[in-house]
Amino acid sequence: MMEFTEEELRKYNGQDGEPAYIAFKGNVYDVSESKFWKNGIHFKKHYAGFDLTVELANAPHGDIVFQNCPQIGVFIATTNEISFDEKEARKERYRQWYAIYHPHPAVVHFPIALHYFSGFADVLFLSNPTTEYEAAVFLSFLIATVMGFVALIAGVFSWWINYDFATSKAFVIKLIGALFTLIVGISPLIQRFTNSDVPFSHGIDGLMYHGVIFITIISVTIVGYYGGKITWGARQ
Repeated sequence: MMEFTEEELRKYNGQDGEPAYIAFKGNVYDVSESKFWKNGIHFKKHYAGFDLTVELANAPHGDIVFQNCPQIGVFIATTNEISFDEKEARKERYRQWYAIYHPHPAVVHFPIALHYFSGFADVLFLSNPTTEYEAAVFLSFLIATVMGFVALIAGVFSWWINYDFATSKAFVIKLIGALFTLIVGISPLIQRFTNSDVPFSHGIDGLMYHGVIFITIISVTIVGYYGGKITWGARQ
């Protein structure tokens, strides 16, 4: 029977075509074929490639969860295992807190909806350039940008505790899209703060102002699409 150290076990995390192995109470199990360990992730809380003895100590299912998974080896704990378990236990507490309050899903819908609203209000403004429509565009876009920053922080936190900074396509595109939306979105705000008449301009400055507002609608749509792929576990 094979022996696995902590370093060797981490290679088998169920990602990029690798099998999914986990260690539990000194044994190593192959969970690759289990429907509960898709891509090496169990209910978005536990990850293959690690010793899960501490994490699963209080799980209601206990050892029975592995009865249909082949034992392929034994786990050889290293001197760093205790510190690793403490780190994972702390991370698990963060996951439990996140599962209760889910900060990223709670805040991410606001900037997406507000970007759509600001685009819709901008269409009304361009068809009828009144100060009321202009105020609606500016204020909604301002709030959308601020909330987007909050959503990005919550998203990075979720990316860490729930996905261990996975770098698959969906995560990379979503992160780039969110950063693009925030960075580009600062431009019309600076324009508006420095020149309150820029929305009414027919020059290049006015074109840039309105253009960015509509461009961010595209970027938040992409962010939302790939966020959905991550949430619903679509294949990357």
